[in-house]
Amino acid sequence: MRMLFKAAMLFVAIFIAIAPASAGAYSYGDANTEDVAETFKIVVSALGKSPADWKTAEAAHKERRDEFASHFGEEVAATLDANMKSQNAEVTIANYKAMLVMNLDRRFDNAIQSVNDYTQAKLLLAKARATYETLAPYAESKLSKEDLDGLSADFDAALEAIGNPGLFGVGKKEADEKALKAAVNQIYGALKPLFPYTPEASAGNAGNANTGTGDSKNPDAAVQEAEPDTIDGTKQHAAMAHETKTNPAITVGVIAGVIVIGGGAVYWARRKGLL
Repeated sequence: MRMLFKAAMLFVAIFIAIAPASAGAYSYGDANTEDVAETFKIVVSALGKSPADWKTAEAAHKERRDEFASHFGEEVAATLDANMKSQNAEVTIANYKAMLVMNLDRRFDNAIQSVNDYTQAKLLLAKARATYETLAPYAESKLSKEDLDGLSADFDAALEAIGNPGLFGVGKKEADEKALKAAVNQIYGALKPLFPYTPEASAGNAGNANTGTGDSKNPDAAVQEAEPDTIDGTKQHAAMAHETKTNPAITVGVIAGVIVIGGGAVYWARRKGLL
C-alpha cells in the first residue's frame, strides 16, 4: 500500500512538471497582448503630450499601416493617414477607437470560425478581451457599472461556449457555436455605437493612390464592411503579419524533453525502490 502511494505521488509530481511545459509548446504568443491595441496606446500617449508628439504617433501608425489596410480595408488605413496628416488629435484618436471596435469584429468572427479548435478559439477570445480592456476606460463614461459588468460576463460566457477538450477526454465539453455568437454579438453590439468611425472623404480614392489598384470602395460601403451590424463568422480576415505562430521545432523539443525527464524520473524511482 505504501509503495502504491509513493508511486501515485511520483506520478502526480511528474504530471505537474510536465503540464506547464506541454501548454507552452502550443503557445500562439502572448494572449494578453493585441498589436492593434498596443499601437493605439502609443498613439494616444504621444498625442496626449503638450505639445502633441505627432512624430511618434505617425511612426507607430506607419509601422502597422499595411496590416490595418489588410484587416480593415485600404479606405480605413487611408482615413487614418489623412487624420495624421491634418494633425487633428481628437479625430485621429476617435477613429483609432473605432478601429479597435473593428478589431473586435475580426477577432470574434475568427473565433466563431475556429469554434471547434479550442486552443485557437481561446487565443482569439483572449486577443478580443485585450482589445476590449483597452477600450474599457473610454466606455466607462458611456455605460453604467451594470452594463460593464454585463460585458465582462459576456466574455466569460463566450469562453464557456467554446467548450473544453478536457484532460485525456476527461471533463470534455462540446462547443456551443450558437451561444458563442450570442455572447460576442452582445459585446460588439454594445460597443460599436459608442465609438463611431468617421471616414475621410478623400479615402474613397485610396485604392489608386496607395495600392495602384482601382478597386476602392465608397467610404460608406467601406465602413459597413469594416463594421458589420452583426458578427456571423463568415468574413475572411488576413492574418496579422507580426502575429506569433506555434514553432514546430520548439513543440518537438519540449515533447522530447518531457519524455527524457519522465523517463529519468521513473529510472530514479526504481533505483530508490519507489517503484
